[in-house]
Amino acid sequence: MTAGNIVNMPKESYDVRGIIAKELPVLNSIYNGIIAVDHKGRVVVYNKGCEGIFKVPAEKALGSYIKDVIPYTGLLKVLKTGKSHIGRKFVQGNSLYVVNRTPIIKDNVLIGAVGVTQDITELQTVVNELDSAKEMKNTLETILDTAHDGYLVINKDGYIMTLNGAFAELLEIRPEDAIGKHVKEVVAETELHLVPHTGKAQIGEVLRLKGREAVVMRYPVKKEGRIIGAVSKVMFKDVKQFISSAKKIYSMQSQIIANPENIDGVRYTVDSLIGDSLPMRRLKSTIRRIAAGPSTILIRGESGTGKELVAHAIHINSNRSLGPFVKVNCAAVPENLLESELFGYVEGAFTGAKKGGQIGKFERANGGTIFLDEIGDMPLVMQAKLLRVLQEKEIERLGDSRPRRVDVRVVAATNRPLEELIKENNFREDLYYRLNVVTLNLPPLRERIEDIRDLTQHFLAKYKFEFGLNITGLSSEAWNIFESYNWPGNVRELENVIERAFNMVDGQIIDVVHLPPYLQKFGKTKRRSLHKNLPSLLEQVERDAIIEALSATDGNKMQAAKILGISRAWLYKKIAQYNIKA
Repeated sequence: MTAGNIVNMPKESYDVRGIIAKELPVLNSIYNGIIAVDHKGRVVVYNKGCEGIFKVPAEKALGSYIKDVIPYTGLLKVLKTGKSHIGRKFVQGNSLYVVNRTPIIKDNVLIGAVGVTQDITELQTVVNELDSAKEMKNTLETILDTAHDGYLVINKDGYIMTLNGAFAELLEIRPEDAIGKHVKEVVAETELHLVPHTGKAQIGEVLRLKGREAVVMRYPVKKEGRIIGAVSKVMFKDVKQFISSAKKIYSMQSQIIANPENIDGVRYTVDSLIGDSLPMRRLKSTIRRIAAGPSTILIRGESGTGKELVAHAIHINSNRSLGPFVKVNCAAVPENLLESELFGYVEGAFTGAKKGGQIGKFERANGGTIFLDEIGDMPLVMQAKLLRVLQEKEIERLGDSRPRRVDVRVVAATNRPLEELIKENNFREDLYYRLNVVTLNLPPLRERIEDIRDLTQHFLAKYKFEFGLNITGLSSEAWNIFESYNWPGNVRELENVIERAFNMVDGQIIDVVHLPPYLQKFGKTKRRSLHKNLPSLLEQVERDAIIEALSATDGNKMQAAKILGISRAWLYKKIAQYNIKA
């Protein structure tokens, strides 16, 4: 019966409640909400389910106009049009409901309307979970299909569930032509169908695919402890690939055995940089950002600030991390040997040259990183040759005229004022600009005093292990000295002080008496001279420390610099600054 055949003016004699009354006991036992109105829109049926949904008791709802009970109901529209509303959703409180509204017709007369409401909150949650699972499945299928490696998935009975494009390409078929078939129909020589029964993975198996021998791995797929299928992954599309990779690995291992310094020397990462001060956070962030690039890096900072440690971190975070890391101290190698050290030499290049010649540090670092420490002390002649290497990417061995290509990233470091050296004609300006592509300025310890405690705890833990002593910390006076002192030797000086204290301590606490004499004197001077300004106080302590170190070493500047934790060049500078008679 269509809405057009329904008589719009219902007969008064029709009693909607009476028609439905015999069903009321049943309606009240139903969880769904059921509400009915007569032709005037008055509520005539209102079961217990409605009370739970609309929070209006039945005695108040019955007989009331429907809009006074449910302001936004669609039942009045059903009364007016005679058309049903099926599957309409609405939200009440924190729940989602779906309602079906239909007209009540008797003898072709529209005498009312009824609505049946169902809570679908849990159902919607299930739907959302299914949608999420479907989306995840589609995502995983997309990932597998775009992956370079070939994947083939079967169920426990051996039938293909998934086959990605890379595997299908090896088989010279379309994925859709294989899915649903038994794996033996598609790959005759495979043993993948046996894996769900044995439960054992097969690694590095050779599988013949269309005249090509691929290397695959097969492993079972488990769910809640049950094996539900198996996966085959192509590790190498051709055995030749596998052999080539094995040769490369063997070659790398041979290089490491022949030149252990190439790999053993790399010990530090960004996480090895101790401290959470703002300068250190910025430094770590910068290292991570620039390490991935190809540019030459110049590390600048005072002696003892950790320039070599930063060079290691740059190498480890770069795409050259699997290549060699070779260090050269430009100040430690005699000038007449530096060229052969860096670039190598051929047989007969000079008297005493090794038979067969020798490769230099740049060739050893090929494919990796070379760290040129104390670059400011490099002789001018070598600076010109280094500039050529940076510009041309090639070297010439001593005694040889044949250029050799090298793929090396250069990381240089210095504590010298290069700009002043340029003015004094002791450093090439063109080399300076070639090295100064990316510069890292390491903060001295006095500019990150808030890191003193973290660094001290780090070194305490290190030497507790090495000495086998249970040192728990520092006395308050010792801490006061540590956090007030200028630390001209920076982190290296701090570590030396702590190591010395471990040799002197006789309890569990490092006290002032266990510190070097110059720090003990600093502590006394600090207490006596609180009225003095900090710069003059620090200068006095530095001067006294240098005098004591020179006295203890009978004037040996190299040993004095080592005691103080500073470079010999820095010691000479301080001797001149304080007019110390050495």
